[in-house]
Amino acid sequence: MRKAVSLTLCCVLLLVAAASPAAAAPTEITVWAMGAEAQKIGEMTAKFEQLNPDIRVKVQAIPWSAAHDKIITAVAGGTGPDVAQMGTTWMAEFGSIGVFEELSDFISRSETVRVEDFFEGSYGTCVVGGRVYGVPWYVDTRVLFYRTDLLAEQGFETPPQTWDELRSAAAALAKHGEGYGMALSTNNYQEFMPFVWQNGGRILDEEGSPAVTEPEFVEALEFYAKLFHDGIAPIDSGGTDLFQEFARGTMPMYFSGAWMITLTHEQVPEIDGKWSVAVCPLRKSRTSFVGGCNFVIFRDSKKKEAAWRFIEFMSNHETQLEWFKISGCLPAVKRSWDADDLAGNAMMAVFRDQLDDARAPENVPQWAQIEAAIQRRVQEACYGTKTAMEAALALEADIRAIMRR
Repeated sequence: MRKAVSLTLCCVLLLVAAASPAAAAPTEITVWAMGAEAQKIGEMTAKFEQLNPDIRVKVQAIPWSAAHDKIITAVAGGTGPDVAQMGTTWMAEFGSIGVFEELSDFISRSETVRVEDFFEGSYGTCVVGGRVYGVPWYVDTRVLFYRTDLLAEQGFETPPQTWDELRSAAAALAKHGEGYGMALSTNNYQEFMPFVWQNGGRILDEEGSPAVTEPEFVEALEFYAKLFHDGIAPIDSGGTDLFQEFARGTMPMYFSGAWMITLTHEQVPEIDGKWSVAVCPLRKSRTSFVGGCNFVIFRDSKKKEAAWRFIEFMSNHETQLEWFKISGCLPAVKRSWDADDLAGNAMMAVFRDQLDDARAPENVPQWAQIEAAIQRRVQEACYGTKTAMEAALALEADIRAIMRR
């Protein structure tokens, strides 16, 4: 009897074991990361896997120079990743043709990703045609870098607060020194566009038609171009070492992002304590440029829930702060800025203030072509081959042709 019972128990255990599924293998998601971020994101994916043992993350590093073509190839061949880092100015191009998953449903049931937690300008880059295709990962914006000592020598105890003060301070610095009053680019829309926004200008109107012949745009272009015409900014600064020019005082003001803080300390430590940063000078507003990168889920992904869990992890305010410490990328989540690493740093606090008044270019699929046209026509105005109005009229024709294609 005992043998019979034992045999029966063994048979039952064998049947149960046979019927039980094997331990499920972790779901593997593929994440495309670009540039320097791809080299550093491994520290974050390792932490994510510790907290989510049922998911494995495979990071594929892609150079920025190859990323656009690789995305196009992946879309055509159905070989895209589950999650990808996406430049803000590419969102409309790919979002408008259905490359990315629409994320409204994911966001509505998330306790981590909430629209109000992000900077308005940054979140706006994720919305294309009223549909949400991404979540901000990190942001960048531009502020004024300036030599405090040289401005003080010219009687300016504070950084320029208005356009008029910017021009007069830069003119005084240019006249006093052997160089210029500030560094600007004739063909960089990220430097030019804040002047348009600060003056209440725009590129497109509500119907998507060019608005570059409106007075606000033309006035901004006139102000910008005149800085070059009057020798306040260098008309051709190709090959210039900005750090050395800044240290010598031959280009004592310029607009740039937070990465320049560390680089300036490293490259020209001899001027530590002699420079600082300030929010953009006021016209009608102090609006600056906002850029950065978002996370997107590819529409063809078969692992969207796992992909979303990864995005939620990267959107947590503590994760965002840790990513800042690892990479130097500015958090897109406002709560992260309350930490001492950021709030307790006077220069980083300026960037936090600027992010409250920062915007991205028009989120339209044709932006890359419009951007190139802006840079070409602004350069013509800066070189004086066209007046501001002539350049604006030419740009209007350019944009109309681009939008018809």
